[in-house]
Amino acid sequence: MSTIIALPGRYAHPEPHPDAAARQRQDRLAKATVEDMASALAFLSVIDPEAFEIAFTAAIPPAGEIPGASEDAATQGDEEPVPVCCECGSPVGIFLTHGLRWQHFRGDGVTSGNQEIYNPGHPAEVAWLLPGEDPEEI
Repeated sequence: MSTIIALPGRYAHPEPHPDAAARQRQDRLAKATVEDMASALAFLSVIDPEAFEIAFTAAIPPAGEIPGASEDAATQGDEEPVPVCCECGSPVGIFLTHGLRWQHFRGDGVTSGNQEIYNPGHPAEVAWLLPGEDPEEI
């Protein structure tokens, strides 16, 4: 006896686009309160400390770029490492609107929306450098 469903389950229920989940998370974040965000970061710090460090580091601008922050904080060794490509030394980042993979970009690495994502012809291989370090020393 044949079924009335003409397509196998995987075709009848196509998987969502990979960026759809990132967009849903971004929408949830836009609707979240400060308390929701604090709770989510606290939870993330417990279940995945490395992801917490990456997210928290990406969200906080350097002390020299925070209005009213002292310049001494930036010179006391509190400089955070930045992600660069091992192959070409260009800055790389994860842009939720373009998926969850590392991508090369030009422009401001701090302000959201001030970047130009480009394809240099090779995938991004991430290394972390402190400001002032030479990418050729990787």
